[in-house]
Amino acid sequence: MNHFNISEIGRFAKEVVKEAGALLVKLRKEPMVLEEKHDHSDLVTFADKEIESFLVKKILSTYPQHGIVGEEGIFDQGDTYYQTQWVIDPIDGTTNFIHNFPFYGISVGVVHKGVGMIGVVYNPVTDELFYAEKDNGAFVNDVRLHLDQPITLKESLISTAMFWENPNTKNTMHPSVIQIYKETRGLRMFGGAAISLCEVAKGTLNAYIVPALSTWDYAAGIIILKEAGGTITRLNGQPVSLEYGGSLLASHPSIHRDLLGILSKH
Repeated sequence: MNHFNISEIGRFAKEVVKEAGALLVKLRKEPMVLEEKHDHSDLVTFADKEIESFLVKKILSTYPQHGIVGEEGIFDQGDTYYQTQWVIDPIDGTTNFIHNFPFYGISVGVVHKGVGMIGVVYNPVTDELFYAEKDNGAFVNDVRLHLDQPITLKESLISTAMFWENPNTKNTMHPSVIQIYKETRGLRMFGGAAISLCEVAKGTLNAYIVPALSTWDYAAGIIILKEAGGTITRLNGQPVSLEYGGSLLASHPSIHRDLLGILSKH
């Protein structure tokens, strides 16, 4: 199907994500069942799988011609090419969810013919629904987001996951982190890529820097941040792909070049 009704699909996406958020609140009250993916800090819960299953069933019942890319891999209908893909992170910030740290949510991006069209991120703890449509703006609970006030690097608060030179050994701080810390108001390490990107769009954070992510971590968030006026590249300044994961430098446009300059020296 070539036709893509962005407003119709957007309305449905917001509704289904809010429904999934209500389910997530309910699941948070139940006993936690944890599984390790790769190590003790890379976890998945029963709730991750439940939320993804819920979203997959809802989406395919309404749009059976669409494909789904999800972190837990529940959607499995072969390698057929889909013009429209839903890119899902059922719990953005799973470790935060486990510890009841209120910085987690549900992230859903809709990509059509390789272009990010719709982003929805919902934090059920704060009841904030972030939403964006391509060329139609970004919003949080229907309040428009726009990064139109210039800022300087020394005024900025940065979120990062770059504390280790080698993420496998976690034993060396990346030198760029030290320089960024010196030149800004401070660094934070919250976890939750989609929520972090939305906080940059809202202006409570001014940049989010991370060396490696999967597409489901950032698809919805970068659609929202772009529509809010943010700037997003890889750490080397190259464009970000919605097909392949990788590094991310997402920031207020006023400081993006400064941050690229620091990263290029290290």
